[in-house]
Amino acid sequence: MLNERQLKIVDLLEQQPRTPGELAQQTGVSGRTILRDIDYLNFTLNGKARIFASGSAGYQLEIFERRSFFQLLQKHDNDDRLLALLLLNTFTPRAQLASALNLPETWVAERLPRLKQRYERTFCLASRPGLGHFIDETEEKRVILLANLLRKDPFLIPLAGITRDNLQHLSTACDNQHRWPLMQGDYLSSLILAIYALRNQLTDEWPQYPGDEIKQIVEHSGLFLGDNAVRTLTGLIEKQHQQAQVISADNVQGLLQRVPGIASLNIIDAQLVENITGHLLRCLAAPVWIAEHRQSSMNNLKAAWPAAFDMSLHFITLLREQLDIPLFDSDLIGLYFACALERHQNERQPIILLSDQNAIATINQLAIERDVLHCRVIIARSLSELVAIREEIEPLLIINNSHYLLDDAVNNYITVKNIITAAGIEQIKHFLATAFIRQQPERFFSAPGSFHYSNVRGESWQHITRQICAQLVAQHHITADEAQRIIAREGEGENLIVNRLAIPHCWSEQERRFRGFFITSPNQLR
Repeated sequence: MLNERQLKIVDLLEQQPRTPGELAQQTGVSGRTILRDIDYLNFTLNGKARIFASGSAGYQLEIFERRSFFQLLQKHDNDDRLLALLLLNTFTPRAQLASALNLPETWVAERLPRLKQRYERTFCLASRPGLGHFIDETEEKRVILLANLLRKDPFLIPLAGITRDNLQHLSTACDNQHRWPLMQGDYLSSLILAIYALRNQLTDEWPQYPGDEIKQIVEHSGLFLGDNAVRTLTGLIEKQHQQAQVISADNVQGLLQRVPGIASLNIIDAQLVENITGHLLRCLAAPVWIAEHRQSSMNNLKAAWPAAFDMSLHFITLLREQLDIPLFDSDLIGLYFACALERHQNERQPIILLSDQNAIATINQLAIERDVLHCRVIIARSLSELVAIREEIEPLLIINNSHYLLDDAVNNYITVKNIITAAGIEQIKHFLATAFIRQQPERFFSAPGSFHYSNVRGESWQHITRQICAQLVAQHHITADEAQRIIAREGEGENLIVNRLAIPHCWSEQERRFRGFFITSPNQLR
C-alpha cells in the first residue's frame, strides 16, 4: 500500500516537475527518503506511469495509461472506503471505522478533519458525542454520494450477493437501456449498487412511475430489490431526468450573451453552446459530487487563460440566479471558454489583396501576414478574380493595391499604394479591430432610435441637441429627465467632432449599459 507521503509525491509531480529538495521540503523528510519513495512508486505504478529525472528540472511524472493510473491510485487510497462506511451507517464510532479499515485509530482521527475540509463544499461530515460520525445529508444525496464511490470501484466495500458475474450482467443491461439517454451505463449500475447497499435504510416516499425497466435490469443481473427500493431507484432517476429537461441550447446561448465582455470577443459559437449545454445536462441527469478520478491542478491553465475562467465564473453566477443546478467540476466550463477563445483567436480572417503587379502583391502579402495576426491574404489580380473570390468567401477586408476603381457598393475596403508601409499596416490593423462594429451596427446602435435630422447651416450644437432630445422623448426612447440632463451636460464643454462624427459626452450614474443612437444630418456640424 502507498502511504500518505508517497501519494502526496505523486500529487505534487502531477502538477509540475520538482527537485528532490523541493519534494523533501513539501513532505518533511530527507532527500534520501524521497529517492527511495520514487523507486517504490515506479515499482508500484507498474508501467502505467513513471517518475524519471529530467535534468535541472528535477523529477517529473509521465502518465502512459491515464485511466489505469487513476484506478491504481484509488486502490491505495483509503479515503473512499472511509466515506463509504460513513454512508452505509447512520452513526459510526471512530474505533469501528478503524476496525473496519484495519488501520490505526490515530489514522482515522487524523483523516476525518481533512476529509471534512476537502469536501466542505460537497457534503457535510458531522459528528455527535456518544454516537459517532456521519454524513449529514438527505437520503437522496447520500445515495448519489455512495453511487459516485461505487462507480470508481464497485468492490470498494463488500456487498452480500454481489459477484463479478452479477456485476458483468448488470453493466451489460445498463449499457443497453435507452429510456434515459443522458445517463451512462456505468452511472446507472452504480446507482443500482448504491440502492442495493442501502436497501434496508430507505425511508423516503416516492411516487409510482410507469414502466418496469429498472426491475427488469435488476432481475437480469441476478439481484433482488424490494418494491420500495425499486420505487426509490426509479423515482430518483426520473427526477434527475426531468430536471435535465429545463436545459436547452437556447437557454445557454441567452445566458452566454449576458456574460460581461463576451460580445466584443465574438466567441459564442455552436461548439461552445453545445459543450456547455451537454455539461449542464450531465450535471442534472447524472450528478457527480465525488469526482471519478483525482483532478489535476488547473493553475497553469488558469494562468494561461484568465479571461476564460473569469467568464466562466460570471456564467455560473448567471446560471445559479435562474436554476438550482448541482454543478460539479465547474472548472470544466472554464476550459470550454478557453477552447472557444483559442478557436477564434487562431481563426485566420480572409483578406483580399487586389493587385495587378505580381512582385508587389507577393511582398505585400508576406508583410501583412507577418505583421497582422490571424489573417490570410488572398491575392486577386483583376476585378473578375475579385468577384469570383467574393462569391466563395466573404472577406473581412479588401485592400485595393491596384489602379482599378472599386464599386461604391463595396464598403469594406481601403486603398494602399505601391509597397505597403508601417502606416499602411496600422491602417489595416485599425480596420480589422473595428470590423465587428461595422458588420453588426445594430448591436451598438438601436435601429428604432436612429434617424436623420435635417439641420441647417450655422445651427448651434445646443439647438441641435435640444431638437434631437425632443424627438427621442417623443419616440419614448429616453425620458424627459434624461433629456434635460443630456442638454445640460452638452452645454458644459466643447463638442468633440472627429472625421465629421459628433461624439456627445457620455455620463450616467446608472449601472445599466449605455444606449447608442446614430443620427445623421445633411450639413457639417461645427
